[in-house]
Amino acid sequence: MARPPRPPDLIVNFSLTACRSDGSLKEVISGYRPIYKVRTDYWSSSHHEFVGATGVCTGQQCEAEVWLLSPKAYAHTFWLGRRVEVAEGSRVVGIADILKIVNPLLELSIDG
Repeated sequence: MARPPRPPDLIVNFSLTACRSDGSLKEVISGYRPIYKVRTDYWSSSHHEFVGATGVCTGQQCEAEVWLLSPKAYAHTFWLGRRVEVAEGSRVVGIADILKIVNPLLELSIDG
């Protein structure tokens, strides 16, 4: 899939934790579109572009630029160091640790 035509929303350290259903290693590549648990009651579609690699395999981690589908729907819900569950449908397949918040709308401010 083509990279979205705007700057990414987040820079994350993405860890792929799941295997394929047959137990073999799973691999995802740039253009990967899982969902992110942005709030306890809200999951968002995303788009990943891996930095310095074409993809990542089970047990590996890689920095990724991430675009979220509708950032206005969950403004002020991210902070540096936050760990976010990443899923394919109802199956959690990885974790994203927030390294940088590029879209200021998403950043949780301690000022309120």
